Amino acid sequence: MRASGRTLAAAMALWSCAADPPDTGSAPAAGGSAPSREALALSNRGAVFLQQNSPRRALTALRRAVDLAPELPDAHFNLGLVLARLGQHAEAVTAFERAGRLGFDGVGLHLALGTSLRALNRYAQADAAFSRALPLAPGRADLHLSRGEVLRAMGRLDSALAAFERSAALDSTLGEGHRYRGELLAATGRLDEAADAYSRAIALEPGNLGSLLGRAEVRRRSGDFDAALRDLAAALDLDPRSERAHYLRASVADEQGSPDEAAESRRAFQRLTASRRHFDQAQVYAGRSQRPAAEAELLRALEVDSTFAEAWLQLGVLRLADGRPRDSLRPLQQAAALRPLESRARELQGEAHLRLGRPEAALAAFTTAESLRPSSAAAISGRGRALFALERDDEAASAFRRLHDLDPDALAAYFHLGLIYARKGRTREAAASLRQSLAVDPDHIGAHYALGTLLAESGDAAGARRHLSRVLSLDPGHSRAEERLAALAP
Repeated sequence: MRASGRTLAAAMALWSCAADPPDTGSAPAAGGSAPSREALALSNRGAVFLQQNSPRRALTALRRAVDLAPELPDAHFNLGLVLARLGQHAEAVTAFERAGRLGFDGVGLHLALGTSLRALNRYAQADAAFSRALPLAPGRADLHLSRGEVLRAMGRLDSALAAFERSAALDSTLGEGHRYRGELLAATGRLDEAADAYSRAIALEPGNLGSLLGRAEVRRRSGDFDAALRDLAAALDLDPRSERAHYLRASVADEQGSPDEAAESRRAFQRLTASRRHFDQAQVYAGRSQRPAAEAELLRALEVDSTFAEAWLQLGVLRLADGRPRDSLRPLQQAAALRPLESRARELQGEAHLRLGRPEAALAAFTTAESLRPSSAAAISGRGRALFALERDDEAASAFRRLHDLDPDALAAYFHLGLIYARKGRTREAAASLRQSLAVDPDHIGAHYALGTLLAESGDAAGARRHLSRVLSLDPGHSRAEERLAALAP
């Protein structure tokens, strides 16, 4: 089960808005030495970056803080929040547990720890963490909901249902709570109550496929076939490839005595499940870096169902990752044709054109992608890179500033703004932007090389040697860095 973004956000909100927030300059645990000024400054800086939605810069600052002051509890807690935000839940658990041992306490810690433990499928420990949080905030509906999810995963269905009931009583606007109640009520045969719970969930989240399918199944079991078919039609409008919807429609047609309709739905179900099996196997092979086998499975999936847009998209992704941008274009075009209102295929088409040295075509693809999803960081970054390749620097800079506004951790924004400033001769601004990119990713080879080159041209030989040497430590075969470094030798 994945960590809930709702729960992690709640943990951060509790940390930042609590009546008695942790003192970021607090004393260390008993017996420890006082943290250095630098460690405290780094801890505070990391907390600020975290609140500014800049987790990668926060990570750099907080890792340094805990290295300098291992006994600083709030630094470990903030480090845990950053790691959880980045999906590194095993490390996040270690950081949260360390913070707890050092004396950090409160709802935020237990909630964040429970969320990361749940993401790791460590359900019993997650339940313990959420249970420690509940007495501290018994009126938090989302806490009861999170604990209910864990209890359900553990098979403790009666306790899970009680937790979902409590969540719904505290906050009737949480659609997830009603949906989960519906699932458990249906599992225990309480069909009228389940239908009501699903209806409440649908009223709050009309586009939720799971709630529609759940209510359709309950209505089928209750013999209300016409209502079940209406729900299934709505579900198939949302997702025409829903295997469960086709299966349920076949079941309803059987029970209504409509064998032709049942056979049609069953054929659709069989086609979709067969193509899905090949697709899932392709994902397994891709995860093992067995790209030829993954491609073969994707092609089999498409032989079974040529309308499988996600398979076309993944085939394009696979070929891009394999260094075959030209071969990626056809599957990406097919994916775009099947999903004309989605941006991802256009973004990947733009990437393929950039790799093929076609910035004009890339710009057209990224511009289309951005028109479909104006907040797409990938589309905006791609448009900026295409404009940069066309030497339309002012337009490129505008795109990268917009990217930074959307994502303060966007490495491409800092890096390319640095290159644009350097191209314009604005050395100081170029150096500042390149250093910002290294704050996001201290091992970015391009930023080290660009900054080393810039410093060499500015007369800072020592700084240039430092960055160019770092390039060679990361990429010993970087011939241009080696040549520039040799030219700086005294």
